[in-house]
Amino acid sequence: MRKGGLVYFLFINGPHHVYHLIEPALMFATNNDQYEPIFVSGNPVNTRIIKDSQRLYSSASFKLIDIPLPLRYRLIKSYKAKLYPPIHTRFNKIVSKLKNASAIVSTSHELPNYINKNKIKRPKLFYLYHGTGTREYGFDNKLDGFDYILAPGPYHRDRLINDNVCDEQKIRMVGQPKLEWIENNHLSKTNLFNNNNPVFYFNPHWEIELSSYLSWRNVVLDFFRKHTEYNLIFAPHPLVKHHSKIKKYNIENENDGSANIIIDLDSPKLNDGTYNALSDVYIGDVSSMVTEWINFKPRPCIFINAQNIRWEKNKNYEMWQYGTVIDDPNNLLNVIQDSLRNNSFDKKQIEHQQRFVHQADSSSSELCANYILKELELGH
Repeated sequence: MRKGGLVYFLFINGPHHVYHLIEPALMFATNNDQYEPIFVSGNPVNTRIIKDSQRLYSSASFKLIDIPLPLRYRLIKSYKAKLYPPIHTRFNKIVSKLKNASAIVSTSHELPNYINKNKIKRPKLFYLYHGTGTREYGFDNKLDGFDYILAPGPYHRDRLINDNVCDEQKIRMVGQPKLEWIENNHLSKTNLFNNNNPVFYFNPHWEIELSSYLSWRNVVLDFFRKHTEYNLIFAPHPLVKHHSKIKKYNIENENDGSANIIIDLDSPKLNDGTYNALSDVYIGDVSSMVTEWINFKPRPCIFINAQNIRWEKNKNYEMWQYGTVIDDPNNLLNVIQDSLRNNSFDKKQIEHQQRFVHQADSSSSELCANYILKELELGH
């Protein structure tokens, strides 16, 4: 064991969390020789992402704890279809180990609750944002249970302070590490279609009560089946499929048969930035994925107001100021055509980048790794 102690990086949430944490974790495992990094994976998909990402960090030295799936997830059909087991079942497998940790780094709001419930006193807790959305969810009072919050930029720092979520001293601005993962892994432009038509990326949110998924999915699919001069990537958040049996709604057939449509409900491309890097226009609702879209590269956005929300003065819908909001399916053709003529929100989107993503000479993952190491050293 290295003399500084153990630092646990928790990859026990869904795969969509992994891409936010993996670069800082690997950077910490490369640049630090005091503390022993322990990566904890909660399911086989997360393990694959960790191992695939490691190829760019040949000097990274860490221990991987791969928590086996419960037997029912390997044998019972209804469980095998789920993306991952509940987080508490993963956490319970490592409680005894975490009691000896110097620090725990997580993307889950629930970590402080698990820590307190299990009377774990020693480790410093670091929270890293798994997105840059503007909904209340990202400013949950549970975040005050962490010792340090690694925030993407000025917007999140200021709102955490102004909403009285936590003390300013807890916050460190680090940028958005997932953007580095996308840059490192999608450098070459691959055409997903056998044509050069514009690509639209439809990304409904997973919370069905807030999402455009049920009420607009047929509207969008039928439009692109009719208008084959445009390509569509129909790619809802992976939790849409994950929760379909619990919420009792049907999901699409992934074999659409249309040459200009890709329906993707659970592939790695839903999370790894492929569709962000290879699309021209974003179509969404309340998902924070839109800020990842803008932060990666400003481009046109279309927002579906499926619940007829009065959103203009609601800070939870601030992202809708960066594109065209539509609530009538009859306007879809005009909005689609307008989005291709120019990005009239380009200036606002660039300003958004500056507010939402901290800019520094060091990379985002370096900032994360350095802050963790610095705070641990100060604590000794």
